[in-house]
Amino acid sequence: MVCNKWELRFSMRKARDYREFLRYVVDNYSDKLVMIILEKLELLRKDPLKYAREKLGKDKHNNAMFSIEVTRDIRILYSLDSKNCIVLIWVIGSHKEVYGRD
Repeated sequence: MVCNKWELRFSMRKARDYREFLRYVVDNYSDKLVMIILEKLELLRKDPLKYAREKLGKDKHNNAMFSIEVTRDIRILYSLDSKNCIVLIWVIGSHKEVYGRD
């Protein structure tokens, strides 16, 4: 199935929907970074495979996982449900927070 537009969903500990996600990034990142993060989410909504930095295995639903670079150190970890055209956001944070290593 080809997806013309992907739906974003959030499965983060601190954000289960777009409103909570916005609140989280506004509280934790500078205004400049918030704008970059929102731009990256829009890129994911358009074509999540085009901007995938690397394939990272599978999520708990057996969907392929990827990351996208926000800045040199900040990443968004997400998975794709291609059948339903869903991008599931799992975590955003520093390289260490996302991958558990430097």
